[in-house]
Amino acid sequence: MTLQPTTPDALLARVQQSPQLLLILDAGLEPELEAIVRKLDHRIWHAWVYSHTEYASQHRDGPLLIQARSDSPLLQAFMQPWVRLHWGGLLLSDQSFNTVLEHLRSQRHALLPDGTQPLLRLHEPRALRGMVRDMDSLELDTLLGPVDHWYWCEWNEGKGDWYSVGHSMPGRGQAANGPLRLSATHLHSLQAQQTQYRNMQFVRRLLASGIAALDGIDEATMLTYVQKHTEDAFSRGFENNEDMLGFLDVYFRYHEQLFEKQSALARIMGDLKTPAWRRLLRAHALMEGITA
Repeated sequence: MTLQPTTPDALLARVQQSPQLLLILDAGLEPELEAIVRKLDHRIWHAWVYSHTEYASQHRDGPLLIQARSDSPLLQAFMQPWVRLHWGGLLLSDQSFNTVLEHLRSQRHALLPDGTQPLLRLHEPRALRGMVRDMDSLELDTLLGPVDHWYWCEWNEGKGDWYSVGHSMPGRGQAANGPLRLSATHLHSLQAQQTQYRNMQFVRRLLASGIAALDGIDEATMLTYVQKHTEDAFSRGFENNEDMLGFLDVYFRYHEQLFEKQSALARIMGDLKTPAWRRLLRAHALMEGITA
């Protein structure tokens, strides 16, 4: 099964058909993670993915694999407060806990085209979609191994976007015995996903900022505008995320003034000799003075 958008209701329905669930959560984002999950459900079984590896001395800063019953309070915690924190994902598998654990340990590294093997953070929700979206069925089955279904949520500016991937032959996947091979295409997709996540962040911030010209515009349409004008922003020296968002805010908030003849605002924004942050300060000072 290829990458699919999903919903919390669909996830719940799937989990209810399974006697158990697995969570993979990042203790690097919450030092007290082990204590938190034990407090919620003392019946769990868990293990650190990086223990018994070359990262054993720092294993408590890495991912924790947790096995729980499908009625565990951990499920609601994962789907409600934790989803905003990007701690990880939910896995379903008919195979043993140890089989899934060894699979994840084997894929702790990626094998890149240049032969290097960096640490692979499959449990990072903001990266997983970019990694899998251009994989064919065989590549995806290799990544999943004994995992039948993998669910996660990308939380972005107050909204959660849920996704899932599934093995083409549930129950028959094989655990990996080495790093996950990533091609140049996979790396490009991962980079594109990071850009898309940033752009959607811009979209939601701009639509929530009270800009009159954006009233009634939906997210999909706004995303096309943002994709176009972030490229323009970069070409004008607005290179980091904060400056890009500032450029977009000025562009949409003061669009008419930007394109007036002999526009003072356009001169300020187009002054490439002045740092981007200073141009934004001057632009807002100008417009606030005009509207005061």
